[in-house]
Amino acid sequence: MLRRRALALVYVIGLFFGSTAFAADLPVVTVNESSLPYEFSLSNYDNSPSNYDNSISNYDNSSSNYDNSESNYDNSSSNYDNGRSGERRLLYKDGASRKFAGYYVRTGTGITNFFSPSGKRMFYNPKKGRAVFSGKDGSFCGVLARVGEEFSLALTEQGVKILFLSQ
Repeated sequence: MLRRRALALVYVIGLFFGSTAFAADLPVVTVNESSLPYEFSLSNYDNSPSNYDNSISNYDNSSSNYDNSESNYDNSSSNYDNGRSGERRLLYKDGASRKFAGYYVRTGTGITNFFSPSGKRMFYNPKKGRAVFSGKDGSFCGVLARVGEEFSLALTEQGVKILFLSQ
């Protein structure tokens, strides 16, 4: 059974679409970090926070960069597009329904930021990457993946913890 789940995850993650160009609700799913195939795992340098392109120390990814800042109106929870009725919602399944977990905003430089419903920056996805990192410390939190016909924010245990602590 566990092997079957791991193979299903490999298949689902294998459908990853290289671009983060999406413009609709984004489902949130959970993944076991240890079951991620190498190309999506933390072991791959392309997905590592040690890679300067992914690092929170890189100004492009930093919350000090106004494009990523919570005080930027484009990123604000006060912006209608970022609200419960907006077009960039993060949704997770709770039984048969989907719950609003926040929103995402893509900057003009290609960084995608993920915010809580109250406007706190939870995660970021660097412009050239597929991995998702914590907005506070830059730790690996998951990947952006295409699951069937939907892009998904696939969060590891660390990412889920941040998501639910931000609610």
